[in-house]
Amino acid sequence: MSRVLIAFGGYGGEWSGAERMAWKTAEHLAVHGHTGAVLTDSLPPQPPDAGPWPRITDPREFGRPDVVHAFDLARPKQVAVALSTATDLGCPFVLTPATAVELWPDPELGRAACRAAAAVYVLTRAEADNVVAAGADPAAIRYVPQAPHLDGTVDPSGLRARFAGATGTVLFLSRRTAFKGYPVLLAAAPLVRRSRPGTAFWLAGPGADGPATSAADGLHDFGVVDATVKHELLAAADVLCLPSTSDVYPLVFVEAWACGTPVVSGPFQGAREVVRHGVDGLVVDAEPGALAEALVGLLADEPRRRAMGAAGRRRVGRENTWAQVAAAVAAGYPTESARLPVSGGER
Repeated sequence: MSRVLIAFGGYGGEWSGAERMAWKTAEHLAVHGHTGAVLTDSLPPQPPDAGPWPRITDPREFGRPDVVHAFDLARPKQVAVALSTATDLGCPFVLTPATAVELWPDPELGRAACRAAAAVYVLTRAEADNVVAAGADPAAIRYVPQAPHLDGTVDPSGLRARFAGATGTVLFLSRRTAFKGYPVLLAAAPLVRRSRPGTAFWLAGPGADGPATSAADGLHDFGVVDATVKHELLAAADVLCLPSTSDVYPLVFVEAWACGTPVVSGPFQGAREVVRHGVDGLVVDAEPGALAEALVGLLADEPRRRAMGAAGRRRVGRENTWAQVAAAVAAGYPTESARLPVSGGER
């Protein structure tokens, strides 16, 4: 088994998808007997999910690892520290970019990290093409699945009773940025409500790129939510809508499917690898009219929505578990002792 140093940056609040992926990967590597530490300024896990590895702020606290694993090129500071640590100690460096290339704030560092990585963990073929173009060795590419992190079981009936729309409920759950499609969703909402006046739009997540919201317009702003409320929202909504134009593989899609909720996605590169169009969701242009048309059609067809949600739930149970993520990650570590049996998740 290996000594693993995982490094990634925090976002200063509720975990991002990349933070969650890093913490949960560490948790499941520990289950398989690996030891390690987590180098991060991210908020640590809370009981009962407290992480099995110590959270450190200086790599010298850990000593020499067998492998240094950096996550998330949207937070380049920790990736730079991880790369420097691996170079100084003469140990292998591996990378999970976790963020679309066009959103890397330090493209030069991103390219250097891709070139240096003995393994680069990607979620789609589109992401693989992009990181190879950024300098990664094609032989270093390793595919890993995405997996949900939902706490316990929830009863969404209370949320539905208080906030659900009479003609449907659409959930946006993400950072409220332009590249996640938040302004497009706000522009599409009144178009949807012309056809289905009782439709409610639930908004949750940090940031506020867009106009102020109003319950009178069918918009209910939940702000930044904790893990329990997030789970309730995903279980209670009719559709999760994230019309993103720059993404890799939104974790919230897998979490929606785990709740039996279909998704409507924007056309980010690789979106049709992530969403099986017409099976577990829809991929549409990030334009208000096209988005509104897709939402109206889906909200009006309950059997179709239920079938898509059920297909997503089956897919998650078959392909998207944290045990599969950790096994695929460990199989890519450049030491024989790190290898674990891989059950699913590879391509």
